[in-house]
Amino acid sequence: MAEICESLIDDFLSGSLDRADLEDGLTSIFQVSSVTGTQAQYYLQQLFRDNKITDDQFKQISEIVSKISISTTLSSNKATTDISYFNEDNTLHLTDVSEADEGSTNTADQTVIIRTDTAAPVTDYDTDKSIDISEMTDLQAEIKQAKIVVPAKKARPTNKTKHKNLGPGVTLKNRFVLLERLGQGGMGVVFKAKDLLKVEAQDKDPYVAIKVLTAAFKKYSGSFIALQREASKAQRLAHPNIATVYDFDRDGDTVFMTMEYLQGKPLNRLIKELPQKPLKKDQSLFIIEQLCHGLAYAHEKKLIHSDFKPGNCFMLNDGAVKLLDFGIARASTSAGEEKEHTMFDPSKLSAVTPAYATPEMFAGMSPDPRDDIYGLACVAYQLLAEGKHPYNKVAAPKIKELGIKPKPLKCLNRRQQKTLVKALTVDREERIPTVEKFLDGIQSRKSYSKQLLLGALFMLVIGLGVGYQPFLKFQEEQELYDKIGKIKAGDKALMIETIWSLDKLSKDHQQILSVGLRREIITFYQDRIKTVFRPKEGLYDYPQANSLLNQAKQHYPDSVALSTIQDQVKEQKDRLMSSLVSLYIKYVKDKKLVKSTSGEDLTTVLPLLRKVDPKHYLLHDQTVAVMYLEEAEKHLIAKDFDLAAAYIQTGLKFFPKYSRLQSLNKQFNAGNIRK
Repeated sequence: MAEICESLIDDFLSGSLDRADLEDGLTSIFQVSSVTGTQAQYYLQQLFRDNKITDDQFKQISEIVSKISISTTLSSNKATTDISYFNEDNTLHLTDVSEADEGSTNTADQTVIIRTDTAAPVTDYDTDKSIDISEMTDLQAEIKQAKIVVPAKKARPTNKTKHKNLGPGVTLKNRFVLLERLGQGGMGVVFKAKDLLKVEAQDKDPYVAIKVLTAAFKKYSGSFIALQREASKAQRLAHPNIATVYDFDRDGDTVFMTMEYLQGKPLNRLIKELPQKPLKKDQSLFIIEQLCHGLAYAHEKKLIHSDFKPGNCFMLNDGAVKLLDFGIARASTSAGEEKEHTMFDPSKLSAVTPAYATPEMFAGMSPDPRDDIYGLACVAYQLLAEGKHPYNKVAAPKIKELGIKPKPLKCLNRRQQKTLVKALTVDREERIPTVEKFLDGIQSRKSYSKQLLLGALFMLVIGLGVGYQPFLKFQEEQELYDKIGKIKAGDKALMIETIWSLDKLSKDHQQILSVGLRREIITFYQDRIKTVFRPKEGLYDYPQANSLLNQAKQHYPDSVALSTIQDQVKEQKDRLMSSLVSLYIKYVKDKKLVKSTSGEDLTTVLPLLRKVDPKHYLLHDQTVAVMYLEEAEKHLIAKDFDLAAAYIQTGLKFFPKYSRLQSLNKQFNAGNIRK
């Protein structure tokens, strides 16, 4: 089933299949096997990571897969599906804490759902009759609007599986084995799980994170749709600073979504440790820069997080930072732009985290990117101020009333301080409008006065005639750090020049560049490999790809990323060679030795074999050389000189050192044989 599903996606990407046919094909497959939806999402992730599809293609196909997958899930689980809004007009408090914070009593860091609204009737687009929201899911309405026809299917027995004690040891969908509880939020509990499908495929990293609806949240009828919306929105975001969400599914009464498993710690835990283990300014700014990149990408995709706080940011063991939990994220619209209509609106939850929410969020106003910028600025301040909150975690509506102002930070210059204060203003209209402007203002810039000071110091050292060598070494290292900064800022020419000259540098200088540019250098080699070896796109130079990998591994022998790339490239090569050898055997058996109009002959296979593996034994198979000789002689006897010449020339092309063919060619050219 997975192979058929991948084939459908490939055909759609190549243009040989239109959208309607893709949807019909996927619907048929998903109805037979519910696991195939997850497999399709994994395949899309793989294509995207390998740069084989664009952002728009990824988003388009991912939405199609999610829509059909959820449609089939709904149609096979009607009896247990939650399909109406929250319908109780009351106040509900749900804490959003990590496992490490379960004893905390500080509600400023907790997500509080301050209001829920009653559902309103909606209109059926086909009949113009007013119907209750409980009669139709948001997904079904979208399907009806898009005129997607879901084929009728035989009634299937409802899956009544109930997991009373959900926890380590439980297996969901006969596939995901829960291993340990990682933490809990207002909406769901997160577990580490082992994916048995990945284990079967011998994946080196078979672990995923699984978010399951909490019992408190699940009792509300809109919970199913709320989690589906989170999965759907997160799947639109493919960025290194945003956690990847794979799929949305259910097992009996358990609704869950699968995400990438992250190893590290959330920023709220890091911030708690800062009074004892403060970060250097550059370290803090590096974290802030990554948060900005992830948030800016989400805003570019017209998605506002709406609950930006330290607990929704995660720092990996390698220093990378990712945004989490787009559970109440909402789409933004520009002035005059048509607003997206959906039957499920996360604003019904009215969830805020007091210490990081703007007054507009408390008032339930329309979402705005500047709401996220306020939360981002609060987190940035804490990272730079050894964990201290700019407003002592006072809720925004009270800040003006109490006249609280954030204390200036000594580690920042005037430009940076002004940027941070402007982002922290409680008045939305006065706040910095975009993440890009905030990042530009908060980043460090090389100080001209500092350069003058260094120059003066250098001249002083020269004048005194002492300490010249240590200072020179310092200057050289400074130049390397400047080079790292320029490359990280996007100087591609300098990047290429630096990589090719890396082996000529001293070990100390190699170490500085290798550590400072680890991610950039690995990405560079990964991109270079894709330009020489991508069989599906007609690139077959495996030896060159392998040479590039070996060069990269000389600098990073411990790199898991490079080992993974190496495994993927070898797997592609082995698969390709298996196909080529099979074709070789077939064409030799059928004596298809010279060029044919259909292109199904040995002349198409041998050049590829040589390109992929120049030392392959089949390239020196004398039995095939003899076949070219025998076929040429046979056609010479039959006076078919043109075909005889074709066999001689083709044989010599692939076996230039075969003496008997050389001899026959000399006689043929001399005209002795044709008399």
